[in-house]
Amino acid sequence: MDVRPLRADEWQLKRDLRLAALRDSPAAFASTYAREAHRSEADWRTWPAGGAFFTAFAAPGEPVGIAGTWVAVADPATAHLISMWVVPAARGRGVAAGLVEAAAGWARDRGHATVELEVAVGNTAALSAYVRSGFEVTQREPFTTGGTVLVLPV
Repeated sequence: MDVRPLRADEWQLKRDLRLAALRDSPAAFASTYAREAHRSEADWRTWPAGGAFFTAFAAPGEPVGIAGTWVAVADPATAHLISMWVVPAARGRGVAAGLVEAAAGWARDRGHATVELEVAVGNTAALSAYVRSGFEVTQREPFTTGGTVLVLPV
């Protein structure tokens, strides 16, 4: 498996994977397919501002997962892992761990102290995958009702 950052000119791949994630697992994200399906090319190229997206490939041309990062201006020590999704047929094969490693490396290389994320209520498979990757549950109140906040020191 190869995990690498997406380039701005790969915006269509980012779009296609993100929309597939929203169709496959709508309850796992703080957005909806309807909200994101109409984004412009410029929106896809620049999202997330100041961050990056990574894609996992099982073979050349076979994307099997995606994850993004961004940093809030108010908390520059923390990078946020967002929008992570693994193609259903590739789950349980280490794709999530590879995406977490790429995001954590991105954060570490830029001097951030931690990576933080939220898991939607009921998404126990994702919660387990993050804990296996070294994340720890925090007591911080999540932005999404009922969610769980996890943090990984980098």
